[in-house]
Amino acid sequence: MKIRHVRAVTVCALVVVALTGARHSHGGGCGSSHSSSSSSSGGYSGSSGGYGSSGTTTSSGSTVGSPTAGSTTSPEADIRITDCQVDNAAGTLSARLSVTNGNTRGMATYNGTVQFTDGSGGYVGTAEISSVQVAAGQTRPAMVSGTFIKNPNGGPTSGRCKLGQVWKVNS
Repeated sequence: MKIRHVRAVTVCALVVVALTGARHSHGGGCGSSHSSSSSSSGGYSGSSGGYGSSGTTTSSGSTVGSPTAGSTTSPEADIRITDCQVDNAAGTLSARLSVTNGNTRGMATYNGTVQFTDGSGGYVGTAEISSVQVAAGQTRPAMVSGTFIKNPNGGPTSGRCKLGQVWKVNS
């Protein structure tokens, strides 16, 4: 083997070690995501993967960092829809939320969407949950709203709401 081949193999080996982590590291790398059940530092990740620090991965794919100590809860467990309105005449959607930070320590900021459907389950629209901050163990009401294009032949007179993609960032 020539020296240039040895160098190429050495460089490749170093790249593999750097991307996968050495010994007990959990490493990063292309297309990987990392999650664990607890953490000592914050983190954030969207549903498409991407950057994932440490924390708890929820069913919606978002990663929540945790306060220095204590337990954390998922955003889906913390957000409850208490009222849902679809106003066909005005072309508006609204939902009242009750957001409870189930963490034992720190603040949490919630973001995401509420999806609206008509009585038959057809998509009507989406409203955004934006930067709702709640202290640990506290509950805060929130209101989300959106608009939809009215159907000239009549539209939904009632509707249903469900949580869409939601994220929780702990601090």
